[in-house]
Amino acid sequence: MLFVIIGLSLTCVAISYFVQNYRLFTFQTKPLPGPIRLPFIGSFFLFLYHYSEDYLSVWTKFTETYSSPFQIWIGPKLFIVVHELDQIKTILQNRHCLDKSYVYNCLKPVFDMGLVTAPASTWIESRKVIAPVFGMIPMKEYFNIFVRESLILIEDLEKNAKSGNEIECLDYLCRCTLQISCDTMMGVKVERNLIDEWWKESASQRQIWQHRFQNILLVPDVIFNLTPWRRKQQECSNSFYSIIEKIIQQRTNESNTMFTNDDTSHTRFCDILMRSFRNGKFTQKEIMDNIFTMLGASSDTTATTIHFVIIMMANFSEIQEKAYKELLEIYGTETPKLAPVKYEDLQHMHYLDCIIKETLRLFPIIPMIGRKLTEDLKMGEFVLPKGADVLISFIRMHRNEKYWPNPLMFNPDRFLQEKTNSIPYYYMPFSDGPRNCIGLKYAMISMKVILATLIRTFYKKFRRNRHRSYQRRGCVAHNQQDGNLSIRRRPGLGSWSALMFFSLLLLIVYKRLSILDSY
Repeated sequence: MLFVIIGLSLTCVAISYFVQNYRLFTFQTKPLPGPIRLPFIGSFFLFLYHYSEDYLSVWTKFTETYSSPFQIWIGPKLFIVVHELDQIKTILQNRHCLDKSYVYNCLKPVFDMGLVTAPASTWIESRKVIAPVFGMIPMKEYFNIFVRESLILIEDLEKNAKSGNEIECLDYLCRCTLQISCDTMMGVKVERNLIDEWWKESASQRQIWQHRFQNILLVPDVIFNLTPWRRKQQECSNSFYSIIEKIIQQRTNESNTMFTNDDTSHTRFCDILMRSFRNGKFTQKEIMDNIFTMLGASSDTTATTIHFVIIMMANFSEIQEKAYKELLEIYGTETPKLAPVKYEDLQHMHYLDCIIKETLRLFPIIPMIGRKLTEDLKMGEFVLPKGADVLISFIRMHRNEKYWPNPLMFNPDRFLQEKTNSIPYYYMPFSDGPRNCIGLKYAMISMKVILATLIRTFYKKFRRNRHRSYQRRGCVAHNQQDGNLSIRRRPGLGSWSALMFFSLLLLIVYKRLSILDSY
């Protein structure tokens, strides 16, 4: 009887709390537009109606229908969506909008106290500790690793390119970028079997996120934890942390300087974390969470962006050839093995830089982000209430004709102009404000090195009719048109030398025959 009374009391308190907050939010957000909502379930039924669609496309339809900001209720939870420049700027620069949205709870079982999902109070201290890893001096030290792994990548791809086979390019790219992340962040060249194991678990984790994000019923932890997916996710997490422990052990075995108190060791992410652990700034759990965040986030997003660039160049051969000609001006016909990319070469890759930026504009890897308001926020004529979640749609702003002429056209030339320097918030593939992507320079440099090496080595094309498909799988967007991609090796220096030799030989023979004919 006592338990029944306690249960009923808690239920009454919960209902009272819900009604009070619902009435408060409803009153404060009454002027905001938004889809129709019903008591208690809000606009939940609209997501069930579009269940078969990728949820990113559902949110995109909302942003195309309603002016910014607009409100949408999912059950008892209020979300306010913004996609206009000034409003996005207000959110990203406000110190009361640093905490992540409720939807990030889906990522907490894996990332937990890492930079991506940590509460603002923890994130501020963690970012201060980790920031030196991504300075320009460490970046130059990482550069040789970028080059080495890009050369290994083309060796792996060459086996398929010789016969013109169709390949799953993303698999190769993910393994390459993960090896780069392990080497730069952890200071070790990880064994191939661990890379393959990580990639296998990553595929399983993405499947879980995809299933959970696509089925809105599974977003609340209280429901998700009752499903078999929860156990599968725990198995993935255990596997990830087991791999990380093996990587740390490998680093320890290979270096006697691992985890020393030498403050000059500033470029290795793992060394910084271990010093912070000894100084009491990080717990062991926070160290593992941050290592997983860096290895997982840096490798997956970088590989996926490169994959998008390759897809777009395969779609637009004239753009691919223009990028190739730019690289010919820098390296001539030398192969990447004979003339690898140098750090100072990056400043001359103007058109390649434009291609990457235009790809990220049209296909941002993180199309939407979410923040939680810890105080009321005035936005023009509206007041956004404390406790509400704000969703920022980068993809809508990046495809808004108000900011970009012919927004759906893939046109790298638009970045040859200086427009984005005067209006930086038009273009935010790495978010912006104090909680932007900490590794944006790292990502851009590594992508340029890998792409420059690939473009100089291979010609990319599609063998069959293709359609463009841009979907968000889990927390990162992916392109679905990889199966019909074919790559062929370009003629290198050796081919040109052989051609010149045989041309000269034929010329000599022709001259000889002409002399004999004259007699």
